[in-house]
Amino acid sequence: SLGRHVPVHLVEPQGVSIISDIDDTLKHSHVMCRRTLLANTFLKEFEPIAGMAQLFQAWEAQGAVFHYVSSCPWQLYPHLQALFGASGFPSGSFHLRAFRLRDHLLRKLLLRSSAKAVVIHSLLKLFPQRRFVLVGDSVEADPEIYGAAARHFPDQVQQILIRSLPGPKNDPNRYAAAF
Repeated sequence: SLGRHVPVHLVEPQGVSIISDIDDTLKHSHVMCRRTLLANTFLKEFEPIAGMAQLFQAWEAQGAVFHYVSSCPWQLYPHLQALFGASGFPSGSFHLRAFRLRDHLLRKLLLRSSAKAVVIHSLLKLFPQRRFVLVGDSVEADPEIYGAAARHFPDQVQQILIRSLPGPKNDPNRYAAAF
């Protein structure tokens, strides 16, 4: 037992779901710099991205439900849940990465994998009658993962929103290829 109450989210077969990345989409992580990422993950208080909680609240008021997907380890769930509660993000399901220290080197904790794509495809398959909005950022592979999901599930993926951040990956050619 976790020693605490964990919320249960029942999702209707039809409606709108928001699948959202967390790092650099909903909370400042600075994934591109490993040193800053480590500090923001383990040494500093989590900080939300301004305006995102209000946007998500507006979508919740319109009936949307939320699925938060991240490559961060599940051990950070209590801290993410606290940040989301304090910041006003709507409740939703969390899909975090399985991580055991004995199975991985610390550097692998910071590496992203295709696990996010697997989770997103699983959610789309699980709810074939729902419509989805995919929310992410330009720092990692969100455009490519979301573009592939839209091609595989064209009747379900209604919109893709990418938070464009400065850096080498913010390239119009990349977006053209991804979408």
